Amino acid sequence: MRVRIEIDPQSEEEIVIRANEITEKLDSLRRALEREWNASDEIALRRGEEECYLPYREILFFETEGKSVVAHTKNDEFLCPLHLKELLLLLPRSFARASKSCIVNTACICSIQRSPTGVSVARFSGSDKLLYISRMYYKMVREIIEETRLK
Repeated sequence: MRVRIEIDPQSEEEIVIRANEITEKLDSLRRALEREWNASDEIALRRGEEECYLPYREILFFETEGKSVVAHTKNDEFLCPLHLKELLLLLPRSFARASKSCIVNTACICSIQRSPTGVSVARFSGSDKLLYISRMYYKMVREIIEETRLK
């Protein structure tokens, strides 16, 4: 596979993928590109009767509480109208599933403490909040951290 970028100040930005056939890998790449290209950098959340628009970078994690999804920032909590599955399609690449009921912003993690039981504890810079990363999702969280932060 080759990757080529052509600069033409006169043309509209466009990404073209040429292939012999559509594979699962190519379709996944297409969806990721579309999601990143069309992504806004804010999300609408609720706190009481107030609708707030927060940048993704301020959100530490999303978790389900009963039938609701709650977005956690350093000092606050907001209700999210979307389900976790919908959020995964909308959120930037720095967000990863941390457990069945949680999505974490890996860009906000300052440390991860591994445990012999398999559950890891993530800590966030500037906050006392903790997040438990299940054994099943730990590898994916680490891969996204390496992919998005450790370049």
